[in-house]
Formats: sequence, C-alpha cells, structure tokens
Amino acid sequence: MAAGTPVLYVPENLILTSSKAMAELQTVDMQPAEKILYSVNADTELRQYYLMIKLLVEIEKGEESPYFPWLNSLPRYYTNAASMTPFCCLCLPSLMRKLAVKERGNMSRLSVSSIKLIPYLNEDTKYDVELCNWVYQIVYTRGFETEDGDIKIVPMGDVSFVIYVLF
Repeated sequence: MAAGTPVLYVPENLILTSSKAMAELQTVDMQPAEKILYSVNADTELRQYYLMIKLLVEIEKGEESPYFPWLNSLPRYYTNAASMTPFCCLCLPSLMRKLAVKERGNMSRLSVSSIKLIPYLNEDTKYDVELCNWVYQIVYTRGFETEDGDIKIVPMGDVSFVIYVLF
C-alpha cells in the first residue's frame, strides 16, 4: 500500500458530531435537562452531552440504526478513571486519585439526573445507569475536538486512526 493511501472511508452523514446532534436534539423540551447541567457546572460539557444523547437515541433504534454494527462492536467494559470504584480511587497516588474522582464526577453529572429529563428517550433507557455510563465512555474515549470546536466520533475511523498513527 502506497504512503498516503486512505485505509478507510466513512461517509460524512455517518460521522457523529456534536453540532449535528445539537441541531437535531436541542429543543425547548430539553431546557430542564440543560438546566441541571448548568446547575452542576457541567455546561462546558454540553457538546459531549448531546453526543451521548444521540448515541442513546441510536441505541434505542436497535438494528434499525445505521450505527448498529459499529455500536455492537464497541467494548462493553472500560477500565479507565471514570469506571473506577471509590475503593479503587483510594488505592491511587494523590494526583491520580484527584483526576480519577474528577472524571467519575463528570460522568455522574452527565449521565444520572439530567438524562431522566430527556423527553424522547424510553423510560428503560433513562434509568439504565450502566448504559448511560457506557455512552459517556464512548464519547470520551472515541470523540475528538476539531479545529472548528466541534466534537466528532468517526465510526470505525477511531480504530483506523490509531493504525494510521502507528505507521
């Protein structure tokens, strides 16, 4: 394969972006959920929040979603700071503990109370804390910020990007 040859093409309409998610999902009915984010000082994470909601909407579609094969291929278990238990955090050196606790707090602020106020999600989805934490992990491990300030997730591109960087 020649240098510079693309290894993967993902159509623009399949790239998840915070701007597209916000354009689609940010309605007047979302104001109570957003109000909670502002009250817990998580308003700087609004772009990630809407990507989380977009993923939850797509998960609810099941096999009808064009993202189903990609979502189904993702890890089900994460072992990063956000997924640590309080006991695990106690075992860390102080700076690492502080960062892990901060990340766990961020996940909690974005995936617990405000998700329950989203009008277009099923009740089962709203109260599935593990699922909400899982989509948080997807957004924060696979999303990246672009020069224009958008946050994007490129299905399957997240893996090929790592391959490209290695070579």
